[in-house]
Amino acid sequence: MARIFVGLVAVLALAGCAPTAHAKPVSAQSIALQPGDVAGLQGCDTGGDMQMVLSKEKSIDKFLYDQNATEWEQWKAQGATEAYFAVYGRTAADCGVFSATGNGAPHGGLMAGLVVKFKDTSASARNYRLASTLLGFGPRDITFIKLVGGVITTGSDTGLGPQSVIGTASAVGSTYYFAFWQNNAFDSFFIAYDLPAFEAQGAAENINQRMI
Repeated sequence: MARIFVGLVAVLALAGCAPTAHAKPVSAQSIALQPGDVAGLQGCDTGGDMQMVLSKEKSIDKFLYDQNATEWEQWKAQGATEAYFAVYGRTAADCGVFSATGNGAPHGGLMAGLVVKFKDTSASARNYRLASTLLGFGPRDITFIKLVGGVITTGSDTGLGPQSVIGTASAVGSTYYFAFWQNNAFDSFFIAYDLPAFEAQGAAENINQRMI
């Protein structure tokens, strides 16, 4: 009996020394748009982390690269540590809207989202209030919604938290949904074209849930 007791003590001691599993840190990519958020849409190759996006732009559009690279340096100075851009379209033509040669709006449907991770919640909240632009996302999206007579909702009424704004509008035969919000250490921009409002809102809410 004594031998069995000593054996159990040894097993328990070893178990106590075993390394504890740690959850994988949440990244901008793990929060950004996922295939499960975008039923019926295909991933577009214009997406990726910030380094990948800037690298693609550098070889295609030097002016756009310089602009976005400068903005990203400013965001990093404000506490941003990483960013991920995800794009999903109904067709290859829709995906092309965000390519260097793309123009106009998609007609099959498209969702695009940019998630930026900051060093802490204070930095993300501060940056949200600055209303800075990155990869073309920013205050001009809200300005566009207002110009075409769309609806703007801010704060908790958006369903995305107190620091948030969403806009919906129809113009030139297309529908638009835009959202910009801050939650924990993340800022997120989201745009949907020619898709039902409930699908766009649902995708934005899924992103928001992953921030919590």
